[in-house]
Amino acid sequence: MNAISSFPSSSLVSASLRKQAPQSKLKILSIYKIKPAVLTSSKPTKTHFDKLLSVLQYGAFLAAVEAPAALAVTGENNNEEDLLTTLLYGAIIAFGYLFIAPPIIMNWMRLRWYKRKFLEMYLQFMFTFIFFPGLLLWAPFINFRKLPRDPTMEFPWSTPKDDPNIPLYKDR
Repeated sequence: MNAISSFPSSSLVSASLRKQAPQSKLKILSIYKIKPAVLTSSKPTKTHFDKLLSVLQYGAFLAAVEAPAALAVTGENNNEEDLLTTLLYGAIIAFGYLFIAPPIIMNWMRLRWYKRKFLEMYLQFMFTFIFFPGLLLWAPFINFRKLPRDPTMEFPWSTPKDDPNIPLYKDR
């Protein structure tokens, strides 16, 4: 109390504290300045940004402990793979990407084109662009159009004869 009593306005502060105590418990005047003191709860509230920063710091620490930078210099972590194994895995993936998936996707689009809802349309759109090179490779060889109605037509784009006995399209 000696340090507090040395200030000339300490009696004013204590008197104002006694006056405000019945009104509000949250307003406490600072001893050194005549301002309301800032009250903090026992638990500091963390914002999402603070939580994100702490998670990023923790992840950076774990990454530094798990794989130190010295390993990149010394080469202790270099596990050599056989070139044949790498080429074989690449060939298997390329075969599936270029020859297996595109006909399946094109048939799926053919069957569900007018029946699809939004999610299926989105999936077809994404699969089309993910497998675009394979679809371009297969497009000249896959034809889902019906055969021309006139058997005398040489090409599908030829002009048919107007004969009512010939059906518009024939089944495959």
